[in-house]
Amino acid sequence: MGKCRFCGRDAGLFHSKHNECEKLHENGVARIKSIIGECFSRKEDFYLHQDELRRICSDSFVTDDERTLIYRGSFDEAIDRYLDDGIIDEAEERSVARFVQFTGLPQHVLNANHSLEKVVQSKVLQDLLNGRVPAPRITISGNFPFMLSKNEQLIWLFRDVTLQMQKVRREMVGRSRGVSVRICRGVYYRTGGFKGHPVETTYMQRIGAGSVCLTDKNLYFHSPEKALKIPFSKILSLDAYSNGLGLQKEGAREVPMFFENLNSWFCYNVIANLK
Repeated sequence: MGKCRFCGRDAGLFHSKHNECEKLHENGVARIKSIIGECFSRKEDFYLHQDELRRICSDSFVTDDERTLIYRGSFDEAIDRYLDDGIIDEAEERSVARFVQFTGLPQHVLNANHSLEKVVQSKVLQDLLNGRVPAPRITISGNFPFMLSKNEQLIWLFRDVTLQMQKVRREMVGRSRGVSVRICRGVYYRTGGFKGHPVETTYMQRIGAGSVCLTDKNLYFHSPEKALKIPFSKILSLDAYSNGLGLQKEGAREVPMFFENLNSWFCYNVIANLK
């Protein structure tokens, strides 16, 4: 006999759950998400619902691990909603701090999808919008391969960023024309020339993976393959994508670059406000 993975009682031959237990569990998960979401939206204290949330978890067979995943997902959704209309304001920041205290979840869990980073980055942007160069809000561990100038202020450091640069491939497109002349058995020589024209195609080539450093004056990139220093004043255009930042530097020989695996929303706003 199989046992129900929710209640632990017999579920019948070749069965691993009771349909009613599964439905109860699904409704419980949905209710927990709804309560947490409403608290974030209304800036309501999460502790007011502490007993109700515990009861739902118990009655709906929600394990501690599942509750952690629900809390983390609700936190990610709340931060994205807070940022939809701009930076995180003071009331929203207090709600975030209260949630962290209420759940007791460690930072690495809440930051699994970079949501805690987004909160800190929002504070950095708030300083910039108010005309202040923000003080560093990050702690750097490990190697820091950049040499900043004396009056240059570190703003943010991204690890594991991939740099791609635009390359041009040129090839001849066309066909040969002429008459085949037999020289000897099995050998032919084709007269005439190759009639065609050159065609250029562009593509993005992976250059290397390394770190990107944002300061109040420059964007730096360092990898074993390449190092760059790009002054904000020399940036011609910026494009923010879901997976990275596109950048074009001034200069006839400069080519478009793409930095993958960093927060393009944050980088775009930092550079735009400091350029």
